[in-house]
Amino acid sequence: MYYIAKFLEIVGMAIIGIGFIIKFPSLMDPAFLGFGLSFFFMGWIIEKYILKS
Repeated sequence: MYYIAKFLEIVGMAIIGIGFIIKFPSLMDPAFLGFGLSFFFMGWIIEKYILKS
């Protein structure tokens, strides 16, 4: 479960990074930011609340 949480976090950071690179001169697409944050927070919640209890 720990590796699943870390994988979700890295996928979220990768989505945000890819969204930033694709639209570099202008602002990032909010869809990339939303999907990236949702993946990252899913992994963070698993790690913080499910694994630490």
